[in-house]
Amino acid sequence: MFAKGPIEAKLDEEILSALEELKSHETTSDEYAVVVDRMSKLHKLKVEERPKPISRDTAVVVAANIFGILWLTRYERENVISTKALGFILKPR
Repeated sequence: MFAKGPIEAKLDEEILSALEELKSHETTSDEYAVVVDRMSKLHKLKVEERPKPISRDTAVVVAANIFGILWLTRYERENVISTKALGFILKPR
C-alpha cells in the first residue's frame, strides 16, 4: 500500500520495543502496567496520525461548486450577468 512515514515508522518501532519490554515483566507488576499504558498512548498517537477520508457529501458539494463556477464563467464570457454570480456558490459550514 503506502510507504510508512518517518513518524509512523518511529511509532511502530517504539510499540515493538515496548512489546519486547513486556516479556521481561510479570503481568501483575507495576512496571507491566506502566508499559501497557505507554503502549496504549503510542497506539492512540498512531491512529490519530492517519488522515481522515473525505466524505461523499463533501466531495459532491465541492464538485457541484466547481461545476457551477465553470458554468457561470463560461456563461459570463458569452453574456453579461448583472447580478453577483458568486452569491450562488455554497459556502462550507
